[in-house]
Amino acid sequence: MPQVAVAVAAAAAASAAQAAAAAFVAGWVAAVAGAIAGAIVSYAGAMIFAKKPKSSGLADVGGHSQMIKQAITSRRIVYGETIVSGPITYLTVTENNRYLHILITLSGHPVEEIGDVYFGDKVVLSGGGYGDLQGEYQGFGWLWKGDGTDAGDEVLLAKMRFYHSEWTVEHRQRGCAKLYVRLRWDANRYAGGIPQIKCMVKGKNDILDPRTGERGYSNNWGLCVADYTTIQLGVGAAWDDLDADDLIASANISDENIPLADGGTEKRYVVNGVIDTDNPVGDNLKELINPGAGLVVNAGGKWKILAGAYRTPTVAIDESWLTGAISVQARQSKRDTFNVVRGVYASKATLWQPTDLPVLKSQLFIEEDGGQEIPVDREFLFTDSVSAGQRLQKIALLKNRQQVQVDLKCNLFSFQVTVGDVVKFNRESWGWVDKPFEVIRWNLAVRDDGDVPYFGVDLTLRETSPQTYDWDVDEEVIVAANAASTLPGLGDVVPPNGLDVSEVLYSTRDGSGVKAKAVLTAGVSPDAMVQSYHFEYRELGVLEWTALPESISPVMEIFDIAPGVYDFHVVAVNRVGASSDPVQLRKEIYGLAGKPQAPNGLTVSTSGGYALLRWLQSPDLDVRQGGQCRFRWSPALSDPLVSESATIGDPLPGGDTMAVLPLKTGCYLLQFVDSSGTPSDAAWVASDGATVLPFTNVGEVSEAPVWAGAFDNTGVDDGKLVLAGAGQIDGVADFDAIASFDALGGIVASGKYRHASGFDFGGMARRRLVADFEMAVVSVIDTVDQRPGLVDEWASFDGDVSGEGDVSVWYRTTPDDPDDGGAVWSAWQRLDTAEVYCRGVQFEARLSVTDQSYNLEISTLRVRADALA
Repeated sequence: MPQVAVAVAAAAAASAAQAAAAAFVAGWVAAVAGAIAGAIVSYAGAMIFAKKPKSSGLADVGGHSQMIKQAITSRRIVYGETIVSGPITYLTVTENNRYLHILITLSGHPVEEIGDVYFGDKVVLSGGGYGDLQGEYQGFGWLWKGDGTDAGDEVLLAKMRFYHSEWTVEHRQRGCAKLYVRLRWDANRYAGGIPQIKCMVKGKNDILDPRTGERGYSNNWGLCVADYTTIQLGVGAAWDDLDADDLIASANISDENIPLADGGTEKRYVVNGVIDTDNPVGDNLKELINPGAGLVVNAGGKWKILAGAYRTPTVAIDESWLTGAISVQARQSKRDTFNVVRGVYASKATLWQPTDLPVLKSQLFIEEDGGQEIPVDREFLFTDSVSAGQRLQKIALLKNRQQVQVDLKCNLFSFQVTVGDVVKFNRESWGWVDKPFEVIRWNLAVRDDGDVPYFGVDLTLRETSPQTYDWDVDEEVIVAANAASTLPGLGDVVPPNGLDVSEVLYSTRDGSGVKAKAVLTAGVSPDAMVQSYHFEYRELGVLEWTALPESISPVMEIFDIAPGVYDFHVVAVNRVGASSDPVQLRKEIYGLAGKPQAPNGLTVSTSGGYALLRWLQSPDLDVRQGGQCRFRWSPALSDPLVSESATIGDPLPGGDTMAVLPLKTGCYLLQFVDSSGTPSDAAWVASDGATVLPFTNVGEVSEAPVWAGAFDNTGVDDGKLVLAGAGQIDGVADFDAIASFDALGGIVASGKYRHASGFDFGGMARRRLVADFEMAVVSVIDTVDQRPGLVDEWASFDGDVSGEGDVSVWYRTTPDDPDDGGAVWSAWQRLDTAEVYCRGVQFEARLSVTDQSYNLEISTLRVRADALA
């Protein structure tokens, strides 16, 4: 063979060998890259804290707490504890649209617990119980909870089958947590339509902890991420494909106790949120990684779960690893740089509504950026702690400011590391001695130096530091927990500011006299949406309320109201017809039976043997119209008692303000009596009975204590003149039951006593007669032996003296000898004081009571005769 040919053949052979080698290497790279390099999934710092599309974020956090009605829906995964609603999977009405039935599916898996239930932002059922709702919804709503287990769903499913025949034993929603709500229509409570129903849920309770080998509820960040990575609704990886050492390390980091500025501690990284399986798996994984400031890597078929913490490097990269030039980027683009972090988080205190975190600013970084503030917005919506949110803000800021990035072309020594590892890099000429870098990119590559192709690895490193994850309690800004700030619902109406009920008498225009009305006055509601008030009332013991016409005024009158004890209430009504909670008051209405006000301004003056009484007119309409002014007299010179006084003079019309009465020494008492006969308390004024003309006592007749006169329905008891009993002893069946034999059958209403002696002046004479007595009204059934309780507990030892009684002295005169049987006598006339011209005078006392449970006791009864001195 010619040399040239040989040379060409040799060259051809060499070219063929190189081509074959290149083809072989390319095929191997393709295969290996598919298993190693191409399968790397990294959510490292920059990606985790990157801006998210507008379609997610704040909208999502509201979505998992809102009810939705749709035919087909995805399953939701609840991690940790958060507020949850869900799709309405059954909706119907029963009993002529009176009851609404709603079944809400909360999650696609069993849960640890369903706690407080909310209508909007209002708790309607506290704790883990079920049944009748609380507060304003009591009696207007019921609910039952199902935690997704057979035992936990039993009561809910039984209720569903009870109310709905079409819901059979085959309808179970097995493995799904759910809420069954039954609402009774009420225009006030449901003015805004169906309420937004949501509840506190402690979520997934079958999370595996490789440290113990047990499954249960946990909000540990590392364990929740591992769960989503392995379940079929998530990534779907096998548990054996997880790096157990990294997972256990991340779980331990998540469980670390971080001290808080206001005392106590909290776990370092937790997850509290809802995953919608309708979203891409990668997006959900990013959402879960966010509250742990970590990353998830799949390299060589192994899944590494790494919590946000500094990992001490164990591998050092030096020049022996390098196969090409080094590319260094000292600063990232200004577009990706920030020095101010504005974040939001979602917590139980705000019902998981996004809430601003304290803004984190670095004055040092601002100066590095020429004094310009460059803000960035971050969302930590699976983070329920303001302190945890601040820690995540700091990590985001410091990771962003560690900007040195190195691209290396390395040999196969790089198989010692993977994405997420922290390595030391030495470059003495640049002053880098064991400088820590984090591997953020690892790619298998084919090198070709012009001879034989070979394998290499392209690495991208980014500087890191232990200080990135350091935290001092002094760095925390304490933020007061604010309740969720929301607009009130259409059914949230502020009640009236109190309720007052007064009683007023009025004169009718139709001539039917005086009647009573109740005036209801509600305090104005501070609610600007209120436009009217609705009053109702009912008498005690009556079930149904009487509704009054709705009024734009907070004042309402009830005319001609009967006496009794009433419940009154008022609600404020807003523009859509919703009512507030009622303000209620119980009050007794006395009507015409109410006691009139006592007289005021009572005075006395004397003239010509008469007492002139004056007083202010009664303010009570039923005294002035149809009532009376009634007078009594007592021998006491001060503080007289009505029960120890007798009438004097005739009653006057209730509108009068003056009376002329016989002049006597003692006290005059005035009472107003209304048209129904109810007397007021008495006013009194004292008089010494002095006159201009001098008189001298020329005689006196006294009946006590002998009482030798004639009795008519009267008698003597313990030396006192009394009314007789009305009963007969022959009719007594049980003598032990008799409280008083003297009062047997009650007391007679009236009786008389004829004085044993009168006056005989021996001839015609001019005399002034003055009657005098001492009396008391007593209860005949209020005996000491029959009173209950201890003596110290009695209101009065003297007993009840509320009954009314009266005694009056009457006289008649004759010009004849009073002892002569043929003497001619005048008619009987009442005696208070009188001036007579006669020879003889006789007297009798007339006694009366208005209640047969009371009697009179007359201890003194005398008449004095006076002559001019």
